[in-house]
Amino acid sequence: MKRHLPFALTTLRLLLGPAALGCALANVDRFVFLPILVAGTLSDIFDGILARGFGVATPALRRYDSITDVIYYLFILGTLWRLNHTVIVQNLWAITVLLFTEVVAVFVCAVKFRKYPATHSWLAKFYGFCLLGCLIALLAFDAGSWAIIMLGIVALVTNSEIIAMHLIADKPPVDVRSIFSLRR
Repeated sequence: MKRHLPFALTTLRLLLGPAALGCALANVDRFVFLPILVAGTLSDIFDGILARGFGVATPALRRYDSITDVIYYLFILGTLWRLNHTVIVQNLWAITVLLFTEVVAVFVCAVKFRKYPATHSWLAKFYGFCLLGCLIALLAFDAGSWAIIMLGIVALVTNSEIIAMHLIADKPPVDVRSIFSLRR
């Protein structure tokens, strides 16, 4: 049973994205997004910790986790579009930077290694916490442009490191702390 818990937590996150968009479409109170976002982040943190602890951390599970992150955040982006349309349009350049660097990171890894990236670096973890803070600010508290601009900057730095890791690595970097810890 324990070995299935990491998979279940990742799957929970996969379901929380559509739930968030459903709440946005139903015009529920904005504070409903707080537990959805926190649960999504906690499931992302603990699925990996438990997988390593139970000895079931496989490259396939790590990639499922990474793919789930993309799907979850695409639903959250749809939720943002529904609830924060004006702020999104005003800061489309920052969102474009974020999405473009994400796509380039996936593309570089797919071309070089024929796999989906799963670096899980420290910068990527920091980016995740920044993402949580920005999403809470935007969805639960209706924040303005500052949240999106800050997130775009963090995304650019983080994804640049991930792209560089894939360019210099001999094999797909999985669970690598930073570009400085790659073995050459």
